[in-house]
Amino acid sequence: MQNYSRIHSYIQEYWNLIYNVYGKHADPYVVTYYNLDTNSSVWDNEYLMGGYYEKVGELSGVKWNKYILLPVYFIEETTTIFDAQESGYINEGDSGCVIPGSYGLTCYPNDMIRIDQTITDHNPTQKLSIYCVTGVQKQSPTDGTFWKLKLSVEQSRTTEEIESQISNTYIFFEYDKKIHTIEESQTMTKMLSKAEELRYNLKNLYDENSGLYFL
Repeated sequence: MQNYSRIHSYIQEYWNLIYNVYGKHADPYVVTYYNLDTNSSVWDNEYLMGGYYEKVGELSGVKWNKYILLPVYFIEETTTIFDAQESGYINEGDSGCVIPGSYGLTCYPNDMIRIDQTITDHNPTQKLSIYCVTGVQKQSPTDGTFWKLKLSVEQSRTTEEIESQISNTYIFFEYDKKIHTIEESQTMTKMLSKAEELRYNLKNLYDENSGLYFL
């Protein structure tokens, strides 16, 4: 049999990518994501000129699904370039981020994102910028799918205005890396707490000498 050597070591390269590249450089950022609820929103369905008359406000028929503690990746540095217009100097504040398709979300233009920096910075008085999704690019370089989003700072909206148009609230559950309702996440948290308590109790009942559990 003739000896040969591989040019590419696929398994080693895969684990190197996961642990040495993504694990160190692809740090997740926790955000609150407002995803357009296309089933509950009311807008004009004209073929060419369809849309809503008002995005936020009493006359708006737009509804959002709210996703809490959602990890996103590769948040870009916000640009600080000012544009001279008739109304004055305007800073669009463009940025971007990546959302894995495994979350099950379908991203749309005019979705809203709030970066929850207070969770890590411990500064509850910090003002958080709200970003509007102005561009959506769906990428599938491998078996996975990713949403590459272009963001712009929302100049004239507040979270109070958006919260009044929330139809459903969901939360990202870290244990299984899935999105669940608040009720489901509470139930799963209780189950994990009971399992941890049971494991601790069984550990104390185990006798290393005999290999038996004594009640």
